[in-house]
Amino acid sequence: MARALHSAVGGSTRRSNGNRPSDELLLDAARDVFDLTGYHATSMEAIAERANSTKPTLYAHFGSKERLYRAALEREAGKLRGWLFEAYESAAGLPMEEQVRADMLAFFHYATEHPSGFGLLFGDTASGPAAEVRDDLMQSISGQIAVRIRAYYTQRKLPPPAQSAELLASMLAGIAIHGGRQALALSLPPADVGEFATALAHAGLQHLAPAQMEMIDRQG
Repeated sequence: MARALHSAVGGSTRRSNGNRPSDELLLDAARDVFDLTGYHATSMEAIAERANSTKPTLYAHFGSKERLYRAALEREAGKLRGWLFEAYESAAGLPMEEQVRADMLAFFHYATEHPSGFGLLFGDTASGPAAEVRDDLMQSISGQIAVRIRAYYTQRKLPPPAQSAELLASMLAGIAIHGGRQALALSLPPADVGEFATALAHAGLQHLAPAQMEMIDRQG
């Protein structure tokens, strides 16, 4: 699979200073190798070599290849979540369209600045730990967006939407996540895809009538 967004594993290798390698260093190596070759094709030997460490050290720190994989995924999900939530906080209070733009571009800027982590989270793995961590991340992002949608209504002294806010938030998150995955798969510049995703989200919001959200809420 094309990898415009990842940094090659064969780049500079960290050298040990004689101390026991940290979990962070080992997770960095695991992230890079899993992103490049995928879970099944990755060996613990390759990760150990990337980290300038040994297989016994990897097993001592993480217990198994699957646990190492999950730990790498969960760390990258936590980093992306923190990055996005900080962007959400910075954009709070802006007009809704400007918030959406800031949200979308924050996601794709992360893909540009953290290509291996992004690739690990949003590669083509459709099951197992990757899918579980990705689904949990999407729910977390959608939940935060829904909170902000309701806050936008409340600030304007309008009745906050109920389940329609959750639906709209999930759709907006989906545009970013699936757009990012396509950028990864097609080797497209994430910044350009981010602008396209922003335009798509804006177009949808401009044609979203309050009556449509009310209709969704009445179904609850």
